[in-house]
Amino acid sequence: MEQKHYLAFDLGASSGRAILGFVRNGRLELEEVHRFKNYPYEKDGHYFWDFRALLGELETGLKKAVALAPGLTSFSIDTWGVDYALFRGDELLHDPYCYRDGRTEAAIEDFHKRIPKADFYARNGIQPLVFNTIYQLCAELRDDPAALDGSTMFLMPDALHYMLTGTTTSEFTIASTGALLKACSPEWDMDSINKLAGLPSSLFTNLVPPTSSAGVLKPETAARLGIPQIPAVKCASHDTASAVLAMPCVDPEKALYISLGTWALLGAELRSAILTPDALESHFTNERGVEDTFRFLCNIMGTWLLQETRRTWTEQGKDISFADMEAMAAPLDGQSFRIDPDDAVFFPPGDMPERVRRYCREHGQGEIPDDASLVRCIYDSLADCFKKRIDQLESITGRHFDTLNILGGGTRDRFFMRLVSKTTGRRVLAGPTEATATGNILAQMIASGELKNAVEARALTEKSFPLAVYG
Repeated sequence: MEQKHYLAFDLGASSGRAILGFVRNGRLELEEVHRFKNYPYEKDGHYFWDFRALLGELETGLKKAVALAPGLTSFSIDTWGVDYALFRGDELLHDPYCYRDGRTEAAIEDFHKRIPKADFYARNGIQPLVFNTIYQLCAELRDDPAALDGSTMFLMPDALHYMLTGTTTSEFTIASTGALLKACSPEWDMDSINKLAGLPSSLFTNLVPPTSSAGVLKPETAARLGIPQIPAVKCASHDTASAVLAMPCVDPEKALYISLGTWALLGAELRSAILTPDALESHFTNERGVEDTFRFLCNIMGTWLLQETRRTWTEQGKDISFADMEAMAAPLDGQSFRIDPDDAVFFPPGDMPERVRRYCREHGQGEIPDDASLVRCIYDSLADCFKKRIDQLESITGRHFDTLNILGGGTRDRFFMRLVSKTTGRRVLAGPTEATATGNILAQMIASGELKNAVEARALTEKSFPLAVYG
């Protein structure tokens, strides 16, 4: 039987990867074939993503993958949530706004003059966060109403699939991130979209579940790249949904997870949405997962704080790696400096070290004495936030979790894994590191028939990737 090869494009809010996956000797193996940076650019006071550059990187990844695996079975794309692109035909109207852009601050206030946040949460189960797609579209309608006339809106992975294959569907795990779907059924919430937001129905395309076909590579694109017309699949195309599919746990109802990257998404996989006032007040959201599940989770600022700190120091001429930051922080037990990682002051790009120092000064903690203490402050603050959120989740769901599965690139930081285990009082299973790309590939394997369902997918993950255990 011919070995199948799958290509996962995993685009995060700081970098992107193209990763080949295939099964050998009963285990899933991954091979990175392309990696590239992804960072928003600023123009006229707004932040955007360079869509054409991203599309070019995907085409490069396809060429490299086919060179290694000429009979590539399929490819799929996952990205961060909420951001979108607008098209008229094949024309991209403008580069997609980055969710860190500030244009939605007034839009969310105007929107909730028409419906209280609690009532809106009861309709869609999504935490009313300033960057949600529905508020971004309201800002677009306010600033440039003509852009929405006769246009089609695709969230980022669907937009990239559209340009590569022409497929016009919207995958519902990514669609669910933006407060655009009904809470208890995978349908657009047209009452909110039309009556509350004033958005035209023509913006929205048919919704499809993960593992659906996304067509094949356009003939003209395949010819230009010198590669076959490779089939495409809609994976669980929100990156966290893909990561959760890759949990190395056959019984996900017993698993608490954190998908740890630029954002830390902390939650549990449930069979129904939780729409209570406690869930809203505790900042939990109900995003869609594979096989009719809900990802009941909260958004925490995550390694963004460390990424922006390192980027600022690099611009200042300080050559400090992430490994250096880990080594700087590890010896400094018992420090009292703390920030609230989710404070809005830390959200935009900029000088993160100065913001952390200013926060501690303004909250009566005094002056952080050195860079090592600043890094340790970030680590301790994140670990404390994880503990608080776990306690809230257990209170809301009425369930207790002894084990915390941490997924993604943040698991490389062994000091932080030990700190999280100690702070939360839970055993930490760390891995797989490439959880999102793994989940992307697993969805393609289900689509091809090589795996039957999520249970088989998670069993393969457990068999394929060794986990580090802390606590």
